[in-house]
Amino acid sequence: MNCTRCNTPLESEARFCRNCGLPVSNVVSQPASGNAGQVNQQGIGDSPTVLPPPWQVQQSTPIQAPNTPQSYQPTVAVSSKAGSMPSTGAEPAPPAFSPPRRKNRLLQVLLILVAALLILLLVLAGGWLFVLRPYMHGVAQTEVDSVFSNATNLINPLALGVIASSHTPIVITETDANNFINLNTSQSDPVQQVHLSITPAGLQLEFQTYGLTSTITGVPHVENGQIVMTNVTVQGVASLIMSPDELTNEVNADLQQVSTSLNHPITGLVLKDQELEIQLG
Repeated sequence: MNCTRCNTPLESEARFCRNCGLPVSNVVSQPASGNAGQVNQQGIGDSPTVLPPPWQVQQSTPIQAPNTPQSYQPTVAVSSKAGSMPSTGAEPAPPAFSPPRRKNRLLQVLLILVAALLILLLVLAGGWLFVLRPYMHGVAQTEVDSVFSNATNLINPLALGVIASSHTPIVITETDANNFINLNTSQSDPVQQVHLSITPAGLQLEFQTYGLTSTITGVPHVENGQIVMTNVTVQGVASLIMSPDELTNEVNADLQQVSTSLNHPITGLVLKDQELEIQLG
């Protein structure tokens, strides 16, 4: 078989002419005739059909675009009833049950607990401020007054006169002071285990109230012929019952009564290690 355009011999399985590029499908084979084995050539017999080159041949099949993945589009069936929703082909899901939000409930519970706690604190603070503290303050004041009152009752005017005339100081040791305090306290008193320490820097009183330890410190000195307490500090549970200013006023009031009972002015006071010396005028 030869190419109908350039008469180049074609291979048996060729699809295009290797010389002019004409598709083999356009090659017209010669029908059998009286002159078998002869092929019409150009200029002899009928003119062969000349086909355009392959780049001018219009393809009959349209070029298809490459397949691209498309998003799934559910088939919507049009309902025959007017006003009805279109069906998506699947049964509609039942409405989801919305359980109560635990976070909101937990928040509400926390708010209620906080409010209850605040109310309880207000009640306790009010009870302490208006009921319990005044009561404890009165008990502490009574204890202080009792100690100084008992000390005043032990004063012997005759002995003080002798001491004043001899210009001998009154010596109060730490041991004597603690023994005096223990003799004037009972097991039913709220204040227990009282211990007084005397140092050159001042006085320190340590005690327990219902098992809670408290400490009171102060520095005594002479002012206008009387002993006054200064630089008073209160630590522990006692600070909730009586402030340093309240305790200073209370102790100085009792010391004034003691100084008045001496009938002699106090001219000097010396703090030593575990010892207190008072000089009378």
